[in-house]
Amino acid sequence: MASPETLRETQLKRFAVMVEKMKHFVFVQTVVLAFTCLLVQTPPAFAESHDYKKQLEHGVHQLEKKDYQGAIASFTTVLRDSPNNYEAYLDRAEARKGIKDFAAALSDYDQAVKINPNVVEAYFKRGQVKEDQGDRPGAIDDYSQALSLNPKDVTAILLLAEALKRNGDYSKSAEMYNEALKLQPGSITARQECADCKVKSGNYDGAAEDYRFLLKKYKQLFALHYDLGHVLQLKGDTQGAKEQFQQVIDYYSKTLGHAHDKGKDYIARGLSYFQLGEKDKAIHDLEQGVSLLPGDADAQAQLGQMRLEAGDTTGAIKDLNEALAKDSTLTSALLDRGAAHLAEKDYGAAKADLDTALAVRKSADGFLNRAMARLGLFDTVGAQKDARQAKSMNIQILDQRTKQLSDLIAKAGGQKSDDQNLAQYLQQLALIDLVNNHLDDAESLVKRAMAIQEKKLSASDLKNTVNLMLLGSVNLQKHSMLKAEALFRSALARLHGNPASAKYAVFGLEECAKVLIQSGNFEQAGSILADTRLQRSATGISEQIFTGDLGRQADRALDAYRQKRKQDQQSLVSKPSDNQSSETSPDQSKRKRRIESPIRDKWAVIVGISDFQDSSINLRYAAKDAKDFRDFLVKEKNFAPDHVQLLTDKAATRANILSALGNRFLPRVAERNDLVIIYFSTHGSPSSLDIGGLNYLVAHDTDINDLYATGIAMQDLVRIIKGRVLSERVMLVLDACHSGGATPGSKGLTRAQNIDAESLAQGTGQLVISSSQPDQVSWESKRYEGSVFTKYLIEGLKSDGEMTKLGNAIKHLQEETEREVLRDRGANQTPVIKSEWEGSDLIIGVPPAAPSPGLTDFLPQPAEPKTAVQTSQKKSGAKGKH
Repeated sequence: MASPETLRETQLKRFAVMVEKMKHFVFVQTVVLAFTCLLVQTPPAFAESHDYKKQLEHGVHQLEKKDYQGAIASFTTVLRDSPNNYEAYLDRAEARKGIKDFAAALSDYDQAVKINPNVVEAYFKRGQVKEDQGDRPGAIDDYSQALSLNPKDVTAILLLAEALKRNGDYSKSAEMYNEALKLQPGSITARQECADCKVKSGNYDGAAEDYRFLLKKYKQLFALHYDLGHVLQLKGDTQGAKEQFQQVIDYYSKTLGHAHDKGKDYIARGLSYFQLGEKDKAIHDLEQGVSLLPGDADAQAQLGQMRLEAGDTTGAIKDLNEALAKDSTLTSALLDRGAAHLAEKDYGAAKADLDTALAVRKSADGFLNRAMARLGLFDTVGAQKDARQAKSMNIQILDQRTKQLSDLIAKAGGQKSDDQNLAQYLQQLALIDLVNNHLDDAESLVKRAMAIQEKKLSASDLKNTVNLMLLGSVNLQKHSMLKAEALFRSALARLHGNPASAKYAVFGLEECAKVLIQSGNFEQAGSILADTRLQRSATGISEQIFTGDLGRQADRALDAYRQKRKQDQQSLVSKPSDNQSSETSPDQSKRKRRIESPIRDKWAVIVGISDFQDSSINLRYAAKDAKDFRDFLVKEKNFAPDHVQLLTDKAATRANILSALGNRFLPRVAERNDLVIIYFSTHGSPSSLDIGGLNYLVAHDTDINDLYATGIAMQDLVRIIKGRVLSERVMLVLDACHSGGATPGSKGLTRAQNIDAESLAQGTGQLVISSSQPDQVSWESKRYEGSVFTKYLIEGLKSDGEMTKLGNAIKHLQEETEREVLRDRGANQTPVIKSEWEGSDLIIGVPPAAPSPGLTDFLPQPAEPKTAVQTSQKKSGAKGKH
């Protein structure tokens, strides 16, 4: 979407000579006045000696002849003997500018100002060097200082106004132009610039008033009718705008036959035709104008912008390329070419053009277009910053873009072939809602875009990642920190093989860390920063590093996290391991029970959840892992099918899981000498997220923002196993951890300590197998569809056939899991087994000694699906039997 603000760049060429002469006259008058005041008010800072004057005059002569090195030598001679001679510093600065030694020139200006802070010229010139070097804020400070020395200095006012305008501070710039107009009310240039700043800041009434003033005073400036028409159009006064554009067309139609500058007249008329919707006439006129002005980059750029507005992005880029070949510094052409690349979804090229243009002159439309380009590049954090910058410069610009996008969405909504375009429009509108703090609307739009893209794109298509990043930003703004972190981690995992894009997920996680630091949650912030710093180091990310006070707070967060981790590790090491003998660990031997009786029967509850009620935390393979483990037990380990209850996805609600474990299944069937296996493949949550310091397993219907009420607390799991399941052989398998993102690659909701298998084993008095150590991530595979842990657990349990011992299986599980994760992820994952019984090594494949009947009524049976006849009867109003 092209910017309307560039249309006026070259409209008044016919009067350029007159305006420039007036401007030059004003500038000369003001400079003469400034130097007169300087001579009267500012005494020399050194003794007037003939030698100094002669040496200074010689240096000035060399400067005029562009003998910069000789001039520098002469002024340095003066300063050696008279170090307080500010005039020599000013002149040497000019010579150093001549050889492009800008740092030394600034140093000389600094010294001149230090010696005599009342020299207006020093601030003017230093400000100009700073602006040329990209230090526009520094230039604004210098122009402001010059103005404070002489508040009625028109030159200082105009320099400051122009610098503010280039910096995008249009409201303040308009104020300064108004100050200049108080001193010189007849200045055409100041009035035009003031009106233009008002347009750019959204003050359309003020701009219209200025254009009407100019037209009343300078009736011959017909191009101003176009400016007024454009403002009226922005105000919504369609009829008033048409009248102004028609006046321009009528005037130039009459004058074209005898005009001396037909090229510019064609362009002026063509622009107005375009605004009236007569695109063919408009493009014809601009093409005529360009042909008559072959070297005019502005004319070529305006033709390019018109093609862009007409939807011809290919033609627009061709014209804009030609314009920039003629003048590579033409900011308007860069802004429009960036908009054209954006329309063609070439986000990298769009951002490159807009970066260059915005470095020279800030533009609300430019920032908003760059925001959309960044969104296409997965940089949702940068996109929000740009959109907020655009809004601060022109408060109406987001509303204007919202209307444009809403129209495009309405147009694309019914066209299946445009589904992907529709998804991108929805994402862009969601970004605007996010910036406007309409968070529920933003979330709804993103989910709609996600539904479109998941339907049309493959699971591996990175375009899906933008939705995760946007949802992460929505939840971050809602202060749903657990969810936000999970979504950014999910995006990071998807972008793992694309470091140029993955860095944007890192930035999103660091935004989470900032919010956590601000809320005083240093340990959790540190856990995020530990990961992002590792990612930065591995991929060479150097942008957006925390500095200053935020950097110090980040270091404090990392220290807090490392200290907590160290304490947890020390606590774990201090506990006796389960391979210690009873002689070396008498307390542990007292806790353990010796179990040698035959296995009477075998039961299992298998839980795996890929599709959650909250779809933003979905996993890919958890339900499949559960089904694979269930099939393995039934087909290869002598578990009767009706002895295994499988709960996946929608069936794996909190109520159903707790009922299976503590009421309707295991307590009704499992006896003392039975073997019970309980398997979970789902998300887990860290103890740091709960006020009571508990870990939770996430069910299908868990609200991750209310884990206490809707999750399955580990203390409840321990209580149920210990108090309601009578068996003395309970093997709890946890393929879940909370030390990673809710991603296709890892299970969990935030980076924190994993479940402590040993403490859980002690609490239940049973055997616990956890997919990783407390400070590690549990990963899904990059090679096949499933969890690394579950694959090698199954593989290990059948390594020696039906009668494989658990000890041998665990050895295989640990070795192969560590090997694959280290090779594919560059990370460590070591499964952990903790046991609170003694005796012969467990063989889960042993046939049951005295099996009993199973249960088939654990869950309510789903309703039978309606037949085609029943459906037809219902639609026709017929009643069937029930």
